[in-house]
Amino acid sequence: MLAIGSLQCARRATLAAERPVRMFVTDARLDRFPVYAAAVRARQAVSPTLWLVTGDPFADNVLQAVSDGAAQVSILSRAGVDAVVLTPEWLSFGLPRLTEIVAKGRYYSLSASLLDESGQTIGHPFMVRKSGPSILAVAGIAMDSGTVLKHISGVRYATPDLAVGKAVALMRQRADLVGIMAEPHSSGLMWRADFTVNTSGSNGFEVNPSRDTTRINCYDISPDAGRLTRTTVSIGELKPDSSVARVLDSVMAGTDSLAAGIIVPPAVPWDPERLTGALIQGVLAAKLADGFLCDSLFISDFRAPDNVGALVALLRDAGRLAILTVPNDALSVWPQELVLRSGLSRSRLPRGQSSRIATTVEYLQRHPDLAKPGFELSARPFWTICRDILESRQGK
Repeated sequence: MLAIGSLQCARRATLAAERPVRMFVTDARLDRFPVYAAAVRARQAVSPTLWLVTGDPFADNVLQAVSDGAAQVSILSRAGVDAVVLTPEWLSFGLPRLTEIVAKGRYYSLSASLLDESGQTIGHPFMVRKSGPSILAVAGIAMDSGTVLKHISGVRYATPDLAVGKAVALMRQRADLVGIMAEPHSSGLMWRADFTVNTSGSNGFEVNPSRDTTRINCYDISPDAGRLTRTTVSIGELKPDSSVARVLDSVMAGTDSLAAGIIVPPAVPWDPERLTGALIQGVLAAKLADGFLCDSLFISDFRAPDNVGALVALLRDAGRLAILTVPNDALSVWPQELVLRSGLSRSRLPRGQSSRIATTVEYLQRHPDLAKPGFELSARPFWTICRDILESRQGK
């Protein structure tokens, strides 16, 4: 009886291996991942699968800020995603934290264009998977981005064409079928890949996520890796995968709990000017920088924060502060919004030396020339610094 059962299991495994690999392509809406995962796992009982996610899994600013990326990594990993594209926007975590995020994820963070100082890719240059008797390889490319995060110290941004050319050449040495995932969506790209994800008008087979929220686009890879066939899977009646749903619920509950943390209001109610001054002076008093440059820390609809969630939502940029090293001679012509630490003045700064100036990435995005010489990011998100400053001033 045991021998018969073993033979049946072996037969099912053989049949699954003979069937075409099915490649699922979805968006990055994390709230839909329990259903996406259910569709992928249902197919895994029939044939090998590959799950590619396009879009930005860190688009939820509050979830990103409060969890510092940990929530997204947990959901992507538990769902069983195979690959996402690492874009310059991911650098908002800072290079050390981003390195941790890439290492902890149980998926490929594909990045052929984001490099460190030594020229090594910050994420994974490409992934290689066996497809029946043949081998499939996929690289990820971040298209030209307007974000100033490309100028973070220690980061190099290779042009897409150069990065793709190098990646394709390396993949051809190891794989029979070669693909490129691009972020964001692009058109008219003539890369020498067999298929492209998130592009149109390319010279390869075009692979894209479905715009129909009730269906997932899938692509079957022939056993010889010589052909892709498009199909769709209906997810309207699928029951969400329970394990992924539990992780999502746990993540959201943890985020909600942290966001509900009380901030005790001061004796005199906050207004935008008073709160701005308190936060800037708190940053400078902690000697995180010699000066602070910003014209507005808050969104226009100001409401004094009474908990962490309200504070994160109030800040125009709750992420890490940008720290620029600026020659003192240049500070004399900097914007009037620059506030220096107590005891310092522009006219008395030592000549031939430099000062560390803090600002937000959002401010640099509006004044990109200031970012081009390069900058660092604070070790902690700005909202946590603000929370500590406000807690230290309770009742004052």
